Amino acid sequence: MKINTTRFGEIEIEDNKIITFPLGIPGFGDLKRYVLIDYKDPVQWLHAVDDPAVAFIVVSPFIMFQDYSVDIKDDAETFLDIKSAHDTVVLVILTVMDNIITANLKAPLVMNSSNFTAVQILLDDERYEFKTPLPGYNPQPSGKEGQVSNKAV
Repeated sequence: MKINTTRFGEIEIEDNKIITFPLGIPGFGDLKRYVLIDYKDPVQWLHAVDDPAVAFIVVSPFIMFQDYSVDIKDDAETFLDIKSAHDTVVLVILTVMDNIITANLKAPLVMNSSNFTAVQILLDDERYEFKTPLPGYNPQPSGKEGQVSNKAV
């Protein structure tokens, strides 16, 4: 299947790689189908299949935050039909604002990799914030707001 994107133009995706968010992503509830597009390892884009302008920069939080842990509640496991921890993929959305990159550790995306169903959950954990600066990333003033150096991604 081909989809149009504002960032990558027209791309070919496999139907069986479409990730379904039955509840949508908060703020984008009408968009249910997404696909992961590899960018610069370990960064990926979570791109909406049905809206060429909607995409999120995502990364596994465990790569950049070694002490990060996610307690997936039973209702989320049941909703996603997770039968094994090996089927669980956790991603967080990155935000770039004023040359500062933050990760939303408070509300990770949780996906069942065996059936490509996902949901964004809200963690009841005081250690995590919606805008957590990436560790080891010290932006240098560049005068170009919203641009990221190659070192950051």
